[in-house]
Amino acid sequence: MNKIIIKNNVLEEIDNEVFSIKNCEIIIKKSGEYVIEYQDCSLVNCFIKILKNIVAKIFISSVDNDLEVNNHYSLDENSQLLLFQFYYNKNVLENTIIDLNGKNSSFKEGFSSISRGCEEYHIIVNHNAKNVSSDIQNKCIGLDKSSITLDINSVLKRGNTNCVMDQSSRILTLGEVDAKIIPNMFIDEDSVVAKHGSVIGGFRDSEIFYLMSRGISYSEAIHLLIKGFIFSNLIVDMEKRAMIFSIIQNLRGE
Repeated sequence: MNKIIIKNNVLEEIDNEVFSIKNCEIIIKKSGEYVIEYQDCSLVNCFIKILKNIVAKIFISSVDNDLEVNNHYSLDENSQLLLFQFYYNKNVLENTIIDLNGKNSSFKEGFSSISRGCEEYHIIVNHNAKNVSSDIQNKCIGLDKSSITLDINSVLKRGNTNCVMDQSSRILTLGEVDAKIIPNMFIDEDSVVAKHGSVIGGFRDSEIFYLMSRGISYSEAIHLLIKGFIFSNLIVDMEKRAMIFSIIQNLRGE
């Protein structure tokens, strides 16, 4: 596991055989698992480059930050980025650009967040080559009095054939939540497979009733459903799983 910590908005420079960091640019040189943590940050600006034939699994976590993020990812030929993120912040404004520049490159995102403030996420995926694919899965929980905006843009220009793009976003509302999902697909090519789905709302009564009929209290039923909702979108190690479990348990006091 390769860990990168951004603390107090500072990204320490590193250069080794696995990855390098210089001037807020992260270059992934070898396939493997990477962890990026935002600690006591208010502003993060990163350019992350995945080199040719590299498969990178990256997990990003941010807890208790009032945060602006501007991240730009670039993928070369035959590279893959599996990006998993978990956020539990005060407020977030995040702008993400993914450039699928190399033939046969692919991007898959599993993003889960618990929102208690104002959160805006703006995502642009540029399908800049042939035979590239993107799969964006967002699952956000809005606590009472919070606001969430998911603005997702998949872009495909003519000539970049045999591409696949998928968007799936759900915002789970727990109380009075200002929730918006904007799923855009700008496609100028016939040879493409494209789909998207968006859902805003609470848990179904039937889900809660089923758990309560097994002797589980209403409060515990809600927390079990929250855990399933959050973790269904993430692949994390035991340390990160324990951290997320702790945050969910503490929601009892929200």
